[in-house]
Amino acid sequence: MHCFRVAVGLTLFAWLLPLRAETLTLVADYWCPFNCQPESDDPGFMIEVADRIFGRAGYTVIYLTRPWSRAIKEVESGQYTALVGTGRKEVSNLVFPKRYLAMARHTFFTQSDSTWQYRDDDSLSDIRLGVIDDYSYGDLNDRYILPHRADRQRLMILNGQNVLGRFLEMLGLKRIDAFVEEEAVMRYYLSQSRNPTTLRKAGVASSEPLFIAFSPADPNAQRYADILDKGVQAL
Repeated sequence: MHCFRVAVGLTLFAWLLPLRAETLTLVADYWCPFNCQPESDDPGFMIEVADRIFGRAGYTVIYLTRPWSRAIKEVESGQYTALVGTGRKEVSNLVFPKRYLAMARHTFFTQSDSTWQYRDDDSLSDIRLGVIDDYSYGDLNDRYILPHRADRQRLMILNGQNVLGRFLEMLGLKRIDAFVEEEAVMRYYLSQSRNPTTLRKAGVASSEPLFIAFSPADPNAQRYADILDKGVQAL
C-alpha cells in the first residue's frame, strides 16, 4: 500500500510538473501605470494581476517590452503568449478573456495656451494630431486615423520608444498641435518627469476596456483566457 501511494504521488507530480514549469511571456510597449518596467518592484498593475493569477495556477510569467507594432506582430505569430493592455478593436484576432482589467480614457493633450477643443471628428481637421502607430484609441483609429493615414498635414504617426517624450518635444516646436494618450498614462509620465510640462486636456476621443489577450497561434490560448477570467473573478 505504501509503495502504491508513492507511485500515485510520483505520477501526479509528473503530471503537474509540465504545468508548473510552463512559462507565459507577456509583451507590450511601456505604458505605465498599466505595464511598467520589466523585472522591477513595480512592473505595473496589469502585470501584477497576471503574475498573481497565473502564479497561483502554476505558471511562470515573463514580461517584456517592445514597440507596440512589433509586440502585436510577435503575439499574432505565436512568438509570445499574450499582449498586455489591448482593446478588442485593436487586435481583434487575438483570444480575449471575458473580463477586462482596466478602462482607458484616450484623451487629447495640447499646450497650456492652446484654445483648441475636441468637439467631434470634424474638429480634428483644424489641427495636426500626433498618434502612435497601430494604437486603436478605442474606435478613433477606424473613425479618423486610418482614413487620413497618408495625410501628413493632419497626422504625425510615430512608433518606437519614448514616443511621449517625442510628442512633447514636437508640441513645443509646434510640429503638432495636439496628441492622444491615455489619461492615467500621461499623468504618470508627467509625475515622473524631471522637467514636467504643463499640458491642457482638450477632450476625450473615446473610452474602452483594456485586456490581456492571447496569441491565436497558441493552442492553449483559450485555456489561458479562462484561467485569467476565473482569477480576476476571485480577486
